[in-house]
Amino acid sequence: MDLLSIVKELENSENFVETKNYYFENHLCGNENKKVELEYTISNDKSDEIVRFGFCKDCNKCFYHKDFETKGF
Repeated sequence: MDLLSIVKELENSENFVETKNYYFENHLCGNENKKVELEYTISNDKSDEIVRFGFCKDCNKCFYHKDFETKGF
């Protein structure tokens, strides 16, 4: 799947939830406990800010974590 189409799917997401976790978020989807991987990263080329995100394919809820990435010189 094209990465741009994945980001476009987030437009239909009902909820954006900030998490404290960097790699994944456990979330209750219906009656099931699901592990949502934060497998995508958006970064700013002019600063060291990044946003890691992932979404539940069943309920379309997006989870994200704001962080910083050390850039080498």
